[in-house]
Amino acid sequence: MMRAAAVISMITILISGTILASRYPGVELHVPESDIIFAHADHTDLGCTDCHADIEESADAQDRNFPSMDVCGDCHDIEADEDCGSCHRDPDDPQASPHPERMIIFSHKNHLARNIDCATCHATIATSSEPSHEHMPTMRQCFACHDGVKADDGCALCHGDHLTLADIHPAEWRHQHGDRAALEREWCTQCHRRENSCLECHRGDNLTGSIHDLNYIYTHGLDAKNKRFDCAKCHDNRSFCYACHERENRIPLLHSSVAWLTDHGRTARRDVESCASCHDSADPTCARSGCHRDADGLRGTDPRFHASNLTLFDSKGPWHRDDGYYCYRCHTNTRRSGQGFCGYCHGYEED
Repeated sequence: MMRAAAVISMITILISGTILASRYPGVELHVPESDIIFAHADHTDLGCTDCHADIEESADAQDRNFPSMDVCGDCHDIEADEDCGSCHRDPDDPQASPHPERMIIFSHKNHLARNIDCATCHATIATSSEPSHEHMPTMRQCFACHDGVKADDGCALCHGDHLTLADIHPAEWRHQHGDRAALEREWCTQCHRRENSCLECHRGDNLTGSIHDLNYIYTHGLDAKNKRFDCAKCHDNRSFCYACHERENRIPLLHSSVAWLTDHGRTARRDVESCASCHDSADPTCARSGCHRDADGLRGTDPRFHASNLTLFDSKGPWHRDDGYYCYRCHTNTRRSGQGFCGYCHGYEED
């Protein structure tokens, strides 16, 4: 009977979650409360396909990828009517799990064919004690892979013609979005993630006057240094700053100090991300071919930004999934097994 609960519970969870996973900004989605009593945490000895046998061939979000009560019966005795209360909150009036229309395009088959583990998207499902759409991936989670580099990030890929501008932004949105953006920038960047998203409409004084003071080009360094704002929310730190500073031959004030050559290591240890925003892997001043290239260890200029056991307790760190992570400003070989950055943990191949 418990497995029957598992099945029907999963139906409710995944149906609800599939709808919510689209999470159109500005659109409220109401999902019926689950009638099912079920804990995935009690069924972790089973594989996902033990109950969801057809999931590997499911290419449509509308597929009902849940086992029938007959499948539940393989493990649970579900013959007796008095057992209904083991799975249903109201055993006198057990409700079938809802199966609403999915307003999203999704193929489990395509994702599983790429060896993407179920827990990558359903991260909390294994520890869940009750059905909840909170165990389903959000759109922001989807962007971890669908970033325009590792996978396509076009809206139509998932939303097709289900999503229109009117669904997201009402007619007056053009004149009201500034207030929302000022308070909840993260909300906007779910869709508007590229640096030029705002610039498509806001050009020149219009953008500068509403976001930054008119003389901000002369004072922005103070905010950047003190991290008063997260500049990277709008600007790509790896290119935006460098394009202007290189053209004008400007360097940070700290760099003009006589002692900078010998003292800059202290600053780097405190805030290596700031260093990496200009000194990327192609910059000859750093590890690739400049001062810090110390293959034989004789000069002692190998930078020590982090502890030798950095990855010991974080084997799934962001450097595995994020090619833009600041590690890769110095560690340039991101894809070749056994070499460069990967080789620090995974060993080096002999030539």
